[in-house]
Amino acid sequence: MASAGIDQVREWILARNPGRESIEPDENLIESRLVDSLSFVELVYTIESVSGVEIDFDSIDMQDLQTLSSIEKAFFAPARLP
Repeated sequence: MASAGIDQVREWILARNPGRESIEPDENLIESRLVDSLSFVELVYTIESVSGVEIDFDSIDMQDLQTLSSIEKAFFAPARLP
């Protein structure tokens, strides 16, 4: 079961892609063009806002931001939440 935080991230992405109704947990957000270079920074800020976790752009791991599953594991896992 997905966390409420990742559901908010999913809704944010879907709101910017009106032709889509769903996103698979392991779908690559960048390769599928659901998140492009212009919206990437907004995605990071959305994750920060929802999770309460500050993301350091200097040490960001792109693997953590490629799928909803990786975002949930990196930023919404119980051990990471403040």
